[in-house]
Amino acid sequence: MGFLNLFRHKKDDIDDIEKELSKDLEDEEVKTDSEDERPLRKEKADRHPIGDWEQVVYSREGVNIDDAASRRSYVQSCLAQMEEGSRQIENLQYEYRTVTGYLHDMELLNELPKDERDIINDYARKIYENEEQRQQYLRRQSKMTDKEYEQIEKLQGQEKDIIQKMKDSEDYHRKIRKDLIRLDNERQAYDVRKSEAEKALVTNRNLSIFVIVGLVIVLIILVSLQTVMRLDVTFAYMLVILVAALSIVSLYMRHGACMQERKSVRAAKARLIQLQNTVKVRYVNNLNLLDYMYLKYGVESSSQLQSMVDRYHEERALRIQFEETEKQLADDQRQLLRALRFSQVKTPEIWLHQPEALINHNEEVEVRHNLIVQRQTLRKRMDYNREIVIGGARNEIEDLARSYPRYANEILDQVARFKGVEL
Repeated sequence: MGFLNLFRHKKDDIDDIEKELSKDLEDEEVKTDSEDERPLRKEKADRHPIGDWEQVVYSREGVNIDDAASRRSYVQSCLAQMEEGSRQIENLQYEYRTVTGYLHDMELLNELPKDERDIINDYARKIYENEEQRQQYLRRQSKMTDKEYEQIEKLQGQEKDIIQKMKDSEDYHRKIRKDLIRLDNERQAYDVRKSEAEKALVTNRNLSIFVIVGLVIVLIILVSLQTVMRLDVTFAYMLVILVAALSIVSLYMRHGACMQERKSVRAAKARLIQLQNTVKVRYVNNLNLLDYMYLKYGVESSSQLQSMVDRYHEERALRIQFEETEKQLADDQRQLLRALRFSQVKTPEIWLHQPEALINHNEEVEVRHNLIVQRQTLRKRMDYNREIVIGGARNEIEDLARSYPRYANEILDQVARFKGVEL
């Protein structure tokens, strides 16, 4: 049937790409095919069993071919399957060409003159070493957080003056605190003295009452003796009066001393309270100043700020070194790109991410092995879409036309319309 030529799928560009590979590359691939297929087979074996899910099965059971709508729908599903397979092949071919281009570049690099290859290797080695330093910097434990770094950076070289001011405030704070403790102890001592003076006054008052009461009682007794018993108590009167006078004078002097003590204590305590208030004002102002500086610089002491400043200088030196490494890395990458382009490498950018493969033979072999395995996987996927998906759908339509020749022209017309062919 002439209309079956519409299903002759164009030969893929894979054959042309294969011819572009050098003979040595093909020989190496043949040698490694058996090894490359091993991981593929192992990976396939590790997957969950999927039965016949990979096989496309066409069944006309339940399809009424004599019905025009059912017949067109069935043919349309086969054509859609072919379209999906073609689209997948186009995508896979692009990736296949890319991987093949990488292999071409590896062959080209191995065939370069020694002087050109030495230049490329030199830049690749520098890139590899700088990248190692960069990774070490990124993996390291940072000496401080970015927030702490920014806080110290805002000081703009004034950290020494700020730390000194904070230390002076802390020293002054400790001195004021000692003064307050001393003043508080003195105030408590004055309170004790005041309490003792007041107790002495109470005692003196009680003694005065006792002396007066005693004097009255003695005088009553003496009067009774003189009146009733007609005794001469003149000497007794004199003695009692003398004792009473001495007691009163003693109590008076003691009362005066207690009053003077209480007065002096009150005056001293008043001056102490005024001095204590002045010191308290200084204490509160200095404490507020310290709290403000601690809040402003995000620390709890001058020693913590000093530690942050020391760590800042270390961190800054590391960051400057990292920036220099980044600049050198970018410059070496530009030089490597220039050298690779000069050597006619088609995809030079890929080598920026795997410079070790240019200077380490084992790494080069590993990269080549991975590329070959990738290409084999892509080829299998293209073969699957070409033979199973597209081929199966094409064979099904051909068989349908053979089995129902009376509908062959209609099928031909549907295929032509689907492919955009005017017959």
